[in-house]
Amino acid sequence: MKAILYTRALHWSKQPLSMICWLLLPIIATCTFVSVANQWQNDMQIPVGLVIEDDSIMAENLSQSIGNVPLLAVKKMNKDEALVQLEQHQLDSVFVIKDGYQESIQNNSRNQVITAYVSDMSLAYTPVKEAITSYVQQDAGNAKAAHTVDQLVRQFGGEKSWGWEEIIVRSNEIREEEALLHSTFTFYNQIEPKQEESGISLWNVWGIWAFFAFLTTFFIYDWVIKEQQSSIKVRLSLLKISFRSYMLRNAFVYLVLLGLFDLINILVLSMYFDQSINLAKIVTIISFRLTISIAAFLFALYFRTAFFYYISSILATIFFSVIGGAFIPIDGLTDRWPWLIYASPIHAFLKGQVITAWLIVLLIILFIWYWRKEKVNAYSK
Repeated sequence: MKAILYTRALHWSKQPLSMICWLLLPIIATCTFVSVANQWQNDMQIPVGLVIEDDSIMAENLSQSIGNVPLLAVKKMNKDEALVQLEQHQLDSVFVIKDGYQESIQNNSRNQVITAYVSDMSLAYTPVKEAITSYVQQDAGNAKAAHTVDQLVRQFGGEKSWGWEEIIVRSNEIREEEALLHSTFTFYNQIEPKQEESGISLWNVWGIWAFFAFLTTFFIYDWVIKEQQSSIKVRLSLLKISFRSYMLRNAFVYLVLLGLFDLINILVLSMYFDQSINLAKIVTIISFRLTISIAAFLFALYFRTAFFYYISSILATIFFSVIGGAFIPIDGLTDRWPWLIYASPIHAFLKGQVITAWLIVLLIILFIWYWRKEKVNAYSK
């Protein structure tokens, strides 16, 4: 094994920059991709004008709730300026919180409390309107609860009387504690505590990392093709061990090296994107690394030219990433076709599961390949 390590180290010393770049590519590409995508997401927020004619506390709370919607770029302005920008298509739509909003809500009347203006070029008016309507309905629900409580107290002769604001506060507390109504936009595997600070990301960090880890692993294992060249095989024929044993020992060296860099990736991702790391996650990453390394090794065995291997690796990476949910959630598809959860090792990895099915199948194939070859060598002697 020392000779294997020595010869492999000599090989790496001839191309150190290339090897380091491939090993660091998953973490560099993941950080770059997610950062650029999040910046693009912020630039693509829907511009919405908000006019506040009512100076009540409820109207101010409503404007804050609308401003906290991460996919909206809310601009507070006066009505004339907002309509001018709407005509110039600088705004997608304009919403006016009319004077007397709180009074109308308290009187259990939610008709005509907000006026909307939209141009013929508006693209996102309907979802924005529904989001704002949900907050208005929330206020209306609180008001209705206050009226109902007051009516029950008078009907049954209760001794204690609650104020309208006290009932509203308690209603909001119950909703937060019991999650009776949750209207916040959430996306794939987003961590809640950091939403207010960093905003909501449409991308799953681990899914992007899995894609690049899958791709770079297959590209790094092109050494399998190079070692199978006839000129190199002739040199290796004088080894005390069989060629297949030589290949497996080299594969183990690469597996350990990639595993060490996976630990670096875990630390960087956990700090840069504030991702939680626990023992279960580490075990999942180890099983994922073992699975894709064996898959890359077996896959490379059946190629004789590196060009076709690279093309096939790219196509395989894209295919398994898409059906594994690395880019977009596939929960709807897996509900309809449950077998899809076994179609890609990336799916199990993103779900935090040990990839047992793929790993067992690949180990069986690896054992059959090695056993059959060793048997042929013994027979030829």
